[in-house]
Amino acid sequence: MVNFLMKRRIQNTRTTGCIPTSGWLGHSEAVAQNTRRWAFAAPVCHCLPRKGLTSRIASHCLRLCVQKTFSGKQCERASRKSIESSASSGTRRIPEQSHASVAMAPVALLVLILLTVVGCRKESPVEADLGMGDTGGELRARDFAFAVENLQRLERFSGGEMRQQMIDRLNQWVQHEKPPADWSVDPLVAGLPKPLAELPEVRSLEKMLFLPYDGSALQEAVWLRDLSSWTRGDAIEDLAQAKNIFDWVVRNIQLEPGSPDCFAQRPWETLLWGRGTAVDRAWVFVLLLRQQGIDAVVLGLPDPGDSSGEKLDPWAVGVLVDKQLYLFDPALGLPIPGPAGAKYEDNWLVIRPATLAQVVAEPGLLRVLDLPEHRYPVDAKRLYGVVALVEASPAYLAARMQLVESRLVGDRQVVLTTRPSELVDRLADVAHLAGRRLWAWPFEVAARQDRLTDEQRKQYRWAMAPFQAGHDTPLWKGRVLHLKGRFAEEHGAMFYYLQARPSVRVLAKMKRQIAEESDPAQVTKMRAILEARVRGRSDATYWIGLVEVAEGRPAIAQDYFQMWSLIKPWTQGAHYNLGRIAESQGKPKEAAVIYRTSPPAPDTHGNLLRARWLDPAGQEVELPD
Repeated sequence: MVNFLMKRRIQNTRTTGCIPTSGWLGHSEAVAQNTRRWAFAAPVCHCLPRKGLTSRIASHCLRLCVQKTFSGKQCERASRKSIESSASSGTRRIPEQSHASVAMAPVALLVLILLTVVGCRKESPVEADLGMGDTGGELRARDFAFAVENLQRLERFSGGEMRQQMIDRLNQWVQHEKPPADWSVDPLVAGLPKPLAELPEVRSLEKMLFLPYDGSALQEAVWLRDLSSWTRGDAIEDLAQAKNIFDWVVRNIQLEPGSPDCFAQRPWETLLWGRGTAVDRAWVFVLLLRQQGIDAVVLGLPDPGDSSGEKLDPWAVGVLVDKQLYLFDPALGLPIPGPAGAKYEDNWLVIRPATLAQVVAEPGLLRVLDLPEHRYPVDAKRLYGVVALVEASPAYLAARMQLVESRLVGDRQVVLTTRPSELVDRLADVAHLAGRRLWAWPFEVAARQDRLTDEQRKQYRWAMAPFQAGHDTPLWKGRVLHLKGRFAEEHGAMFYYLQARPSVRVLAKMKRQIAEESDPAQVTKMRAILEARVRGRSDATYWIGLVEVAEGRPAIAQDYFQMWSLIKPWTQGAHYNLGRIAESQGKPKEAAVIYRTSPPAPDTHGNLLRARWLDPAGQEVELPD
C-alpha cells in the first residue's frame, strides 16, 4: 500500500502543478518552466536537488517549505542567507564540491519521502489531503474532485494539457463506476445516416471511457453555463430570458458568410473567436438556452433545389414556451416580429417574437421583413414543410456524461446531457410541424473535423494563434473570463485584455528584432508571432468595447468601437454596436443612419430593418466624428 501511494505521489507531482526542477525525475529546468507556463497554476517546489544547491541549503529550504514559511525561490534565498550568516559567525560550512555528490543522495531521498507525506505548498485542493490512510475509493474520489475543480478554472490554462489531465483523472475515477441504470442510447440516434452513425463519438456513447474530445465538450458546457447565467439578466420568464440571451449572441458573435471550404467550428470555438455563420449563432443560442432549462430547436425548411425534399435549410430558432415555438432569426439578428410589430420605446427597440402558428396563419408577417433590395427568403409555401431539428451533440448523449452530471452539486452543476426523443415528445402538441428529427449538423461538424484538409488545419492554427501568443497568454485568459462574466475583478477580463494590447513601442521592437535576425526559419516564426500579437491587439480592443457595453458604460465603449484602424477585422460588429449604443442613448435617427451607411456585410438585411423601424421616414442626420 505504501509503495502504491508513493508511486501515486510521484505521478501527481508530474500532473498537478508540483513540477520538480532540474535533475529530478529527468526534467530539465527549461522543460519544467515551459510546462508550468502552459499547463499548471500551482507554484513549483524549488526545494529539490539541482546544480548549485548544496545539501545543507536544500535541507534548510525543505524545512522552510514544509513549515510553509516560504515557497519556491524565496526558500532558497532565505536558506542561503541563513547558512552564509552562520558561516560568517564561525560555524563550519561543508565544502560544496567535495561533499555534493555524497550529500545529495540522502537529501533526494528525504525530499521524496516528505513530498510523499506532505506534498507541495499551495498544491491543488484535491491533492492536498492525500495521506497514507486513504483507500482506493478515496483516491478515485479525489481524481473526480480534481477534474471538477479544474474544469471551473480552465481560463488559467491556454493549452490542451489540463483538459487531457482532466480526462486522465476522470478515467481513473470511472473505471470502477457502473453505467447509469436509467441510461440508454436515445432512439433518435438510429435515424442518423450510416456515415454519421459510424463516427467514433457515436460508437462510444455507451463506453465508460472518457475520450480526448470529451475535454472540449466539458469545457464548452461550463462556458455555456456561466455565459447563460449572466446574459439572461434579471428576467424571470423563459421568453424574456431567451430574448436577452439572443441579444447577447447577436451583439457578440459577428456574422460571417458561410462557405463549404471553411473550417466547420464547434460552439466553443464560435464563443472563443466571437464570429460565426448564422448556423453557428443558432447552435450557440440553443445550447445557451439548454443551460437555463429552456427548450429550443432549429427550424429547417425544404431546400427549393432538392427535389427529394430531404435536404433542409436552417432558418430560425424556435423557443418552446407554453406549447408554442417563438421565432428568432440568427441571420437577421432579430426576433421575427409578431402582430404587434417592432416599436421603439424607452430607448429600446421592442419586438415581441411571433410564433410559428402566427406566421403560418398570417403569412403577411413575413412580408414585413422584405426590403426593396432584399426580399426575405421565406414564404407561406415553404412554411408548410417546416421541420423541427433537435440539437443533440454526441457528447450530450453519452452515458459517461450522464454519470458526471449526476455527481455535480451546488455551483458546480452543469447540463451535460439531453434526451432528444423526450423533446420530440414535448413538440408533439406544437402545430404546423411537418416533422421532428435529430439535427445532423453537430455530427457533420464532428465528421468534418476528423478529416480536415491542410488548408483547414492552417485556418484553425491561424485562428488560435492570438490566444497562444504573449507572456501568460493574456488574450485566452481575458476571453474566457469575459464569457464567464468576470470583467472588473483584480485579474478579470479587462486586466488581461489590456495585457493583450502590446504598445506601439513593443511592436516596433519586435519588428527591429526580425530585421536583425539572420536565420530565415527563425524570421518566419518571429513574423508569425508578431502577426498573432497584432491580431490579438485588435481582438482585445474590440472585446473591451463589448465589456464596456455589458458594464453599462456605452460612452467608453464608443471610443473603442471607433478605433477603426485598430479593429479593422471587427468593422461590421463595431458598426452594429455603435448603432445599438445610439438606440440606448435615445438617438433612433442617428442609429438608423449608422445602420444604413454600414459597409455591405452578411448582417445588412437585419440592419436595414432596424433602420426602417427606428426611422421610417429615412431622414438623414450627421454622423458623429
